Amino acid sequence: MVNTKPTEPSTLSISCVVYDTDYDILATTIESLNIALEIAKQYGSLKDYKFSLINNQSFIPDFFKHAVELAKLKLKDVEIISGHGNIGYGRANNLTIHKTDSNFHLILNPDVKLDSLAIHEGLNFLKNNEDVGLVAPNALNENGVPEYLCKRMPSPLVIFLRGINNKLLNRIFKRSLDWYTYKDKLPADKPLSIELASGCFMLCRTETLKKIGGFSPEYFLYFEDFDLSRRIAKKVFLPSMQITHLGGKAATKGWKHIKLFLRSYFIFLKG
Repeated sequence: MVNTKPTEPSTLSISCVVYDTDYDILATTIESLNIALEIAKQYGSLKDYKFSLINNQSFIPDFFKHAVELAKLKLKDVEIISGHGNIGYGRANNLTIHKTDSNFHLILNPDVKLDSLAIHEGLNFLKNNEDVGLVAPNALNENGVPEYLCKRMPSPLVIFLRGINNKLLNRIFKRSLDWYTYKDKLPADKPLSIELASGCFMLCRTETLKKIGGFSPEYFLYFEDFDLSRRIAKKVFLPSMQITHLGGKAATKGWKHIKLFLRSYFIFLKG
């Protein structure tokens, strides 16, 4: 059911950081974003927006050139940021966060397909709940299976299990893993207060992001989203804000990524 409670139209900034990204998946993200933005405008929850496409590679790859063309074709207000090299996911998002004057900001992965009502539902909820600084989406994977993007504070055991992703150990410690991913509460049909949110889709109050200084520059990759959401007082899972997440997990990307994952976890623990 569409939330049509009238609110004053909002302004929205969007940052999308790309690095060695599959063009077809990124095209799906851009096209679905365009539809969701137009629907939000039609329902009166969105006034204006700016989409920032951020290239985190040291050169301009072909996929990025094509994505720029598509974004400029589909979207009204597009900013292209490139030439800074690979400065990490959080710091790259900060390039937009630090300078935007929007009401709300969407941190968007390049592997997310938005439901047509996702932007409208998220903006409306934030406008009507001024104590909430961040909303997290109801996500499915590409096979239509629920993805549990909301998390509780992870224990060292959970981090170890997530890092090695061993099927036998996952079965043995299923209860701990389920607790970490809110499987005792989700899926849910009502908004739910959460501890941590995944960075693949974080719709935030811009004022809140600026107050906490955006992402911490200490992180290069992984846990920067947990650190950010930890520093926001109130976070909510919003079931009516739906996405499909087409991305993978750290444990499927080789030992280099697992090492980055663990290094970032130790930084997170110090915080």
